[in-house]
Amino acid sequence: MKPGMLGMSKYLVLISHVCILFWRIIGFCYIGCRFLNKGLSDFNLALDLGFLTKARKYTFFKPKFIFYATYLSEKIGYWRYITIYRHLKENPEYQCYPIFKYFENWCQDENRHGDFFSALMKAQPQFLNDWKAKLWARFFCLSVYVTMYLNDCQRTAFYEGIGLDTKEFDMHVIIETNRTTARIFPAVLDVENPEFKRKLDRMVEINQQLIAIGEGQDVPLVKNFKRIPLVAALVSELLAAYLMPPIESGSVDFAEFEPQLVY
Repeated sequence: MKPGMLGMSKYLVLISHVCILFWRIIGFCYIGCRFLNKGLSDFNLALDLGFLTKARKYTFFKPKFIFYATYLSEKIGYWRYITIYRHLKENPEYQCYPIFKYFENWCQDENRHGDFFSALMKAQPQFLNDWKAKLWARFFCLSVYVTMYLNDCQRTAFYEGIGLDTKEFDMHVIIETNRTTARIFPAVLDVENPEFKRKLDRMVEINQQLIAIGEGQDVPLVKNFKRIPLVAALVSELLAAYLMPPIESGSVDFAEFEPQLVY
């Protein structure tokens, strides 16, 4: 084989591997949706996401934002699944539905998907090696962590039903996700600083007050006036959490994981 053809064959092999990885990701998502629909059918419920393409306009995001967000989503999903799986394995009396038996395989899917996006970012070091990347990395970390914490604290009945303390579970997931993310992101939040947890709890309190206002009997104008100081307080807590001294991290020079299953 000619040298030029040899180089071309390497590129073709690389492209084929990328295509296979994309196909696997799509396949895993498709299988997951089918399985969830099957499980929800027991409760006469179903997922139908087709309406989104008709009811909502498309929004363009730069690839780096998609990489940051998807990587974090997959890694935090891994730590959520594996933590619940380990807990239920040690406490089988809380195994209230067969779906939890599949969490081990699902968490590995999430982990591999995250590794794929990690490889994409390492192949594009401009997404990781400047001051803007550090600011965006911290922003996406904060957005994902706060969103999960606030949402879960509104649904504590589920976690208590399987024997977990919601806030302890979330902090464990946040800390482990942050440690994993530090291997690729150029900067991460100092989530193990007790002050970060205090700010999250304060945001939960503010969010609960906002929900109470929304469920109240006041007219919309009065509700909006009541929300103003609370929204300002929430923004203040978010900004303070973002401005906490970050942890410098990240590397594009080594593989994030050895080729083995992660538990």
